[in-house]
Amino acid sequence: MKSRPVNKRPGIRRRVQLYLVAFVAFVILLLWLCQIVWLDDIYRWDKTRHIQSASHSVAQNLASPRLDRLMEHYASRNDMCIILLDDQGETICSSSDSRSCLIHRMSTQNLNDWCELAPEDGSVLLELFNVQISENINLHSYNGYVPPIESGEHQSLLCASRVTLPSGEPAFLLLNTIITPLDTTVSTLRLQLMVISVVVLTGAALMARFIAHRVTLPIIETNEAARALAHGQYDPPERGSSYREMAELNATLSHAAHELAKVDHLQHELIANISHDLRTPLTMIGGYAEVMRDIPGEANPENMQIIIDETNRLTSLVSELLDFSRLQTGHTAMEIAPFCLTDSVRSIVQRVAKLTENDGYVVRFDPTEAVHVTADEKRISQVVYNLIGNALTYTGKDRTVTLTQERKNGSVRISVIDSGKGIAPDELPLIWNRYYRTHESHKRAVIGSGLGLSIVQSILEKHGAKYGVDSTVGQGSTFWFELAVTDGAP
Repeated sequence: MKSRPVNKRPGIRRRVQLYLVAFVAFVILLLWLCQIVWLDDIYRWDKTRHIQSASHSVAQNLASPRLDRLMEHYASRNDMCIILLDDQGETICSSSDSRSCLIHRMSTQNLNDWCELAPEDGSVLLELFNVQISENINLHSYNGYVPPIESGEHQSLLCASRVTLPSGEPAFLLLNTIITPLDTTVSTLRLQLMVISVVVLTGAALMARFIAHRVTLPIIETNEAARALAHGQYDPPERGSSYREMAELNATLSHAAHELAKVDHLQHELIANISHDLRTPLTMIGGYAEVMRDIPGEANPENMQIIIDETNRLTSLVSELLDFSRLQTGHTAMEIAPFCLTDSVRSIVQRVAKLTENDGYVVRFDPTEAVHVTADEKRISQVVYNLIGNALTYTGKDRTVTLTQERKNGSVRISVIDSGKGIAPDELPLIWNRYYRTHESHKRAVIGSGLGLSIVQSILEKHGAKYGVDSTVGQGSTFWFELAVTDGAP
């Protein structure tokens, strides 16, 4: 027994685990970047945004009688101080909510200097600079643990802009806020994130294992059940019905298993039928050949003709088997061209009638007009020949087969009617299936091989033609097909 090749690619269970853990790791990394690495930059950007917003808001409300309330609001909400100066450097309005406010402690000269630096185009001047807030201390002069002082400076953000008072006189608006060092905050967040990272990664690994087991187990079981199809066995796994997609997949595999079993049964039946068709002429050829060899005077034209007829029957069977194979694999090209369908059918009927008249069969075809179509004449002739052969095989005691031609709605329908036992309603949808034969006991075909309907179906489908069968049990069957009429054909 051959061992199955080992597939080194990771399975779906491992992939689910890796993807989930990788996603959680990405989220934790993003938290570390935002809360530790980029926290200071994000904080500085946010403070800058707030001080610019406050500057624009105050500048737009200089005419408001409650300007001082607005300035107090921004000062208390954003920890900043605000001063509005006239062009002489005198304070018009101010508000402070910061203990480290610089502009309220500046000299008049310094304030005037900042006012002079304000852009004349109405834009805002932003300056960030360091401010000394404490003196360095000697940590060794104290007992116990004293946290180290990394820096004795903090940053201060100053905003200056030129504005116009309601009276039309120029003025200056100065805002200042302190950017507090975040060392202590970052240290706290770092410790918090370390604990969170360990807990979340451990939980994610366990959750990934649980989810992968629950999600992939039905897939693995279905895969094993599908692999059993190669040995003709398929048992739908119980867990496969837990999910809609898996239930649909199992239903599809069950249908495939049923169809494969049916095809296997029909294929064996076809082989048995073909074996029967082959055995009969071979037996007759061998028997008559032995008689002609052993009995003097038996080598007469009648016996030789029987051998020739049976040889032709074998040739016909082999030819139809080859045609059937080529049509199923698509290796047969269609030679499409206009031709007279009526003349073609009439010619086939005449040949078949002459061939079977000695056995008492009657084949009739009485068209009222000549109809032209565009198709492969050789293949359509094969369709007509096979339908007539099928009708001759299963026709009734009157041994009569009738062909009709009916033209309507731009199409022509050719019908082949027999007077046999008919086909049961439950078998009608199945007779076109490959390898299918009705439950009636095997009958040797009068002409052809018995593969006619399978070949008929393949040819008509390649032409895009409509076809079907109407049958009543006890009254016979009517096989028909339709082709588009070609107007103005010669």
